[in-house]
Amino acid sequence: IFQKKDVFALTVNGDSMKDAYIADGDVVLMEPVREPSVLRNGTIVSALVPGSGSTLKYFFKKGRQVILEPANLNYEPIKLDTEEVIIQGKLLAVWRKM
Repeated sequence: IFQKKDVFALTVNGDSMKDAYIADGDVVLMEPVREPSVLRNGTIVSALVPGSGSTLKYFFKKGRQVILEPANLNYEPIKLDTEEVIIQGKLLAVWRKM
């Protein structure tokens, strides 16, 4: 994993991805996404959402729309036009302190 270039880490805040076994306080290692058009649907990504900052969600693209789907039924998906969202990275690993 660490041979990849520009890998970055984010600390998870909140429980929107709890059903994907990603919990509040976990550290996620992310690989930068240089070409969002080749991202597979269902990939866990960090995305920059206008007015909300960065969020960790499942990525789905349908036509000109990006859907950021939480892994917790208590949260609604975020639906945006492709030009409104910046995909920062895709999930490589989750690190949890015990």
